[in-house]
Amino acid sequence: MIFYTIVVPLILTATLGRSTQTPRGNSSSGGVLDENLSSLIQGLMQANNITGMSLGIVSPNGDVEFGAWGNKTESGESIAPDTIFGIGSLSKGFLSASLGILMQDFANGTNTTALPSGVTKFDWDTKVSDLLPGEWKTEDEFSTYKADLRDLLSHVTGLPSHDMSYSSKDSPRDLVLRMRHLRAAYEFRQLLEYNNQMYITGSYVVAKLSGMAYRDFVEKRIMLPLNMSSSTMHPDRVSKSDRFSQTWTPSGRRIPFFATEQTVDIIAGAGGVISTAEDLLLWAKLILNGGVNSVTNTTIIPKATFDLATTGQSVLINQGDGLLSPIEYGLGWARTAYRGHELILHNGGAPGVSSMCTVYPQDGFAVVVLANTAGTGTQNVALAVADRILGLPSPSSAAGPAPANVASPAPKASAPAIPPNVLSGLAGTYSNVGYGNFTLCSPAQTTSPTSPQCAGVVQDFAKVDMAAGKPSNSAELYSAWSRFWGTHLRLTPASGNDYVAQLTTLYVDGYGENHTPFEDALDDFRFKITFMEEKGKVVGLGFFVAENESWRVKKGGSVRDTADAWFDKL
Repeated sequence: MIFYTIVVPLILTATLGRSTQTPRGNSSSGGVLDENLSSLIQGLMQANNITGMSLGIVSPNGDVEFGAWGNKTESGESIAPDTIFGIGSLSKGFLSASLGILMQDFANGTNTTALPSGVTKFDWDTKVSDLLPGEWKTEDEFSTYKADLRDLLSHVTGLPSHDMSYSSKDSPRDLVLRMRHLRAAYEFRQLLEYNNQMYITGSYVVAKLSGMAYRDFVEKRIMLPLNMSSSTMHPDRVSKSDRFSQTWTPSGRRIPFFATEQTVDIIAGAGGVISTAEDLLLWAKLILNGGVNSVTNTTIIPKATFDLATTGQSVLINQGDGLLSPIEYGLGWARTAYRGHELILHNGGAPGVSSMCTVYPQDGFAVVVLANTAGTGTQNVALAVADRILGLPSPSSAAGPAPANVASPAPKASAPAIPPNVLSGLAGTYSNVGYGNFTLCSPAQTTSPTSPQCAGVVQDFAKVDMAAGKPSNSAELYSAWSRFWGTHLRLTPASGNDYVAQLTTLYVDGYGENHTPFEDALDDFRFKITFMEEKGKVVGLGFFVAENESWRVKKGGSVRDTADAWFDKL
């Protein structure tokens, strides 16, 4: 999910009621991380309910500093600069770099596999349909045959985020083969719509053409040369380490790490890197140095790929706001200017983790922030550090800009009023070939549930709602639906045939030391569902997940015609 929003920092000075560590650096004079900045960071952590955070800075003079605050375990063990975190979508830059490295292998003749029949050159202009013959196909014939990897990684294929279409049991190949069953929301190359599935596809290309697993390719060709010795894409290699941080929701509930060795392949290209502030500062220095390892003076990211990845290929935000200029998206990196200073950046997030990397190429410094809690706090801290390095006064919180997304901006439906239910017969099983099936259960049917499964689902929602002090709502609908990013769906009536849907994860027995039931509702998976009826009977429902108005909605028609994903009622 890998889904969070850049916000200009709110300047706060409150201190945390958590353990803190003394920042350290490699210089004894004039460091950036003084007591005032440390206090500011702690205030930002408290404002964003962050349990633990690690920070790395490389200054314009080359000095390196690290700071760490808060806890990495329920028992109160402290965060350190070498604490290991998941980094979410900050991983995307590793995919574009990997593809560029692999392209260079083919150009140099050092490749270990052959290109598909009829393909003579592998570069950013090579069509995906040629690289994955018989596998890559989209709903739109034009994008099927014209899309190249640059289109995929700059998010302009026209497909909205269909992140609920895959589960932890899927492989990247499964996702590629189902792409043809997912609806586009826009014309090919019309506009940017953030899409994790395209990065999953990119990881599949690397695996097929390199002859090794994508995760192993990243470790061998990027992490090892950079001496990122604490970094990996294999959760089992760090899961037992006392340096691996536990993870939390912003409400302070501990949750499991979002990926396991058995599930991480599906999301590896979009968000699978596991690292530390110390290691990621080496990655940031590589970007600061144009893709060249400053220690060995060897090129890691080929220049052509580096230039494409870090410069605008599509428009993310087309207006500035006084602090951030218009934002363009490259290939796993975004480019903008912060208060007049050129900035290359990406953030990341997933349940229980958030991250931010900011690189200022003209000013010669970089900042890396990692946290063990989902949310936007890492972005606030990174920009606050930049203010200090640039000698700029802190911007007024009242003058903060409109949000700018550098991660998946999944649509967020507004909180609804609860009207009487105008439709009947909503419970039942719904099917979409690209998404699979799910069964909606109604608490109004608890006396005679449609299935034993529904009785358990309704009971589980009742437990988490009771623990949260939330009043019961017999008009809601529930489903146990195992997706990569959640376990259940909660549908709340809005108006007419419309419901607000929330992909969520239920922890009926709690987690960690706290066994109280709770729910981890994902803000980035809040969207609209509309039911459709014919002759007084519900025939299906539509998911509306696109961030902007789709061409289907503009054209008009029934829910079956306009939905981003249509499900038939079985």
